[in-house]
Amino acid sequence: MKALSSRRDSISGKAKSTIYGVASHAGVSISTVSRFLNSPEKVNAETAGRIRSSIDQLDYFPHGHTGMRAYRSIGRIGVLTPFFPAPSFVQRLRGMTGVLRDAQCEMVVCAVDSPEQLAEYLHSISFLCRFDGLIIMSMHVGNEDARRLLERSFHVVMIESVNHHFTCVEADNVLGGRLAAQCFLEKGYRPCAFIGEQPSLPYSLQPNDLRLAGYREALQAAGHPLGPELIRMGQVSVDDACRMAGELLDLPAPPRAIFAMSDLQAIGVLKAARQRGIAVPGALAVMGFDDIEAAGFMDLSTVSQSLEESGRVAAQLLLDRIREPGRPLQRVHLDVRVVERDTT
Repeated sequence: MKALSSRRDSISGKAKSTIYGVASHAGVSISTVSRFLNSPEKVNAETAGRIRSSIDQLDYFPHGHTGMRAYRSIGRIGVLTPFFPAPSFVQRLRGMTGVLRDAQCEMVVCAVDSPEQLAEYLHSISFLCRFDGLIIMSMHVGNEDARRLLERSFHVVMIESVNHHFTCVEADNVLGGRLAAQCFLEKGYRPCAFIGEQPSLPYSLQPNDLRLAGYREALQAAGHPLGPELIRMGQVSVDDACRMAGELLDLPAPPRAIFAMSDLQAIGVLKAARQRGIAVPGALAVMGFDDIEAAGFMDLSTVSQSLEESGRVAAQLLLDRIREPGRPLQRVHLDVRVVERDTT
């Protein structure tokens, strides 16, 4: 008996495509379609293209993971985040947790460690159908991937990255850098130096260049340009920041102030100063960016970008869009502000 290529949806009355129909349409076996849905990287590109095209044309949703999202209550939210243990990501996740818990939603965090893995997640029908919506944190989403998500009516909110197809939550990194410079200048801390990140991960958004641009712009406007000898780029870690800060502090004319593009690096600057017996802020002012919990413990001055609030807002916006798909897209700009503590 020939397999049926569609089934009748009990709620809408529409004929819904099945895996058999996709296989027949694409001219492949059912097992090949199943392999594509679960491990698309194991299917050659030409075959994968035919299967993907068939899925799109037949409007097929895999049966079994979570069912048709439109006919059940919100239950599971996916969070895509770069695969490295940045404290700022943890605080954003904490902000999401309360909102999703109150809505009785499960939060599933998926770490991404390469551009290929990000593409695999966004192209995988079986992966997407496990979730009612996605929060994508600090990663780029290209227009082609955005188009595919929109065609499937999939709900997405982005944090720290911007794509005009989706609602986005962002902080003004340029303003943050400018505020750090203004704080140093107002207190007479000159010359000023900068410690940042290079290279950044190719699939994630790192705001290093924006923070440096605002910092450099404010210093230049005040007549105190940031020379290349006062800039160091390296890994976002305490140890590498300590190394870079040591190079700056050992210069014949060392800086009076150092702005680090992250609190983690600013803690490394404090470590280098302590190793050399340099008084902070008496001889060296230090400022970070993010306002992670450790910044409070270390009495570190920093530029706050409201991390937990960004997670909370993103989660609430996503739930609102799922419940009311017609809501207009939003770009939410969170305040950045200097939090002065004992290092300035």
